[in-house]
Amino acid sequence: MNPIVSDKISDGIVFNRIKDSRFKTMRLSAHIFMPLSESTNAENALLCYLLVRCCRKYPDFTTLSKKLSYLYGAELSGSVTKVGDTQCLNITVSGLDNRYAIDDESISAQLGELLCEIIFNPKVIGEAFCEDDLAQEKRQTLDMIDSEFSDKRVYASQRLIEEMCADEAFGIKRMGTKERVSAVTAQDVYRAWLNMLKTARFEFIFTGDADPGDVRNLIASSFGKIDRQFINPVTAFSKGTDGLNDVVEEMDVAQSKLEMGFIVKDLASVEEINAARLMSAILGGTASSKLFTNVREKKSLCYYCASRFIKLKGIMMVESGVETANIAQTREAVLAEIEDMKNGIISDFEIQSAKLAVVNSFFGVVDTVGGITGWYASQLMDGSFDTPAQAAEKINAITKEQIVSAANKLKLDTVFVLRSKGLTE
Repeated sequence: MNPIVSDKISDGIVFNRIKDSRFKTMRLSAHIFMPLSESTNAENALLCYLLVRCCRKYPDFTTLSKKLSYLYGAELSGSVTKVGDTQCLNITVSGLDNRYAIDDESISAQLGELLCEIIFNPKVIGEAFCEDDLAQEKRQTLDMIDSEFSDKRVYASQRLIEEMCADEAFGIKRMGTKERVSAVTAQDVYRAWLNMLKTARFEFIFTGDADPGDVRNLIASSFGKIDRQFINPVTAFSKGTDGLNDVVEEMDVAQSKLEMGFIVKDLASVEEINAARLMSAILGGTASSKLFTNVREKKSLCYYCASRFIKLKGIMMVESGVETANIAQTREAVLAEIEDMKNGIISDFEIQSAKLAVVNSFFGVVDTVGGITGWYASQLMDGSFDTPAQAAEKINAITKEQIVSAANKLKLDTVFVLRSKGLTE
């Protein structure tokens, strides 16, 4: 896979290009970063969904769909994610590569024009977005919030982060609460749009074979009309809570959830971050991990038990679904596995299996245009980019001693338990 080439248009506006001629399609995406705040998250989320719904030039679903169909079935999508302490609005258009268009038509230029229409010329009436469009997007956003609440594995994970990072932006919901979403007005979204254009960090990524020079120039020209006051959103490692925070919540659930949040202390280098990532994979990130093999399979204490490392925040989470009667025993078993790792009880097989799994996940992204874009998009907050081969080399260079050192940086910070009402451990 070719490396990414970054072209800084101005402060906070970067055009990134990944040339790849293996595919018949190309992809242009805008990743828009803003500080995550309870006062703006709902407005920003609704803004993202309204922008991809229609624009001034294509003011309804029918006209926008016709335009996409004319562009050989191009696709348009939007999503809202939480990246460390920032909220990210992702807007993507993808379509046929120029090589396969009739009469040498430049599909890339038209996709660039469409993306600019969506971002810079939305469907607004005066100083407000369309009330009917907003009402429909509110309903869909509320449905997404309800679906996350209904999935108790997702809900428990979110609750752990909320408790663990209660004084940090990372503890804030990416789309806001139902109450905040319901209260947003069309004028609120309009002001959020103006603020986005003025202050947000914009990272554009073009993936494909075509020359995107005209797309880059169109984006630069569009921003040239805006008086920018760029605010660079930043993310810091989590400080966690004072002492150990134990939280128990009761609900009508068939399966209890045990969520354990650890601070990975003193991560000062890329090597230490990679060691922590590999340590988490050995603990509970693969089918041959300690938690899966010992806690789930041998001891039969839980339905699932896995760990994941959030590198931007220096947090490791251990998540499990258990019978209420097994909560305390599962918690002890997880801590025992971590204690073994701190004492160097890690086999060569466990290390090699984890490395193989992590590295394979890196190279799995290169098979699609979307996978390639996602790989580099996931590194936008890192300050530098690695190809999958470069990232694999760094993981394979991690030693057992570094893994043990990473395990010894773990500090249990917060435990969140979701259990059935009226039942005790």
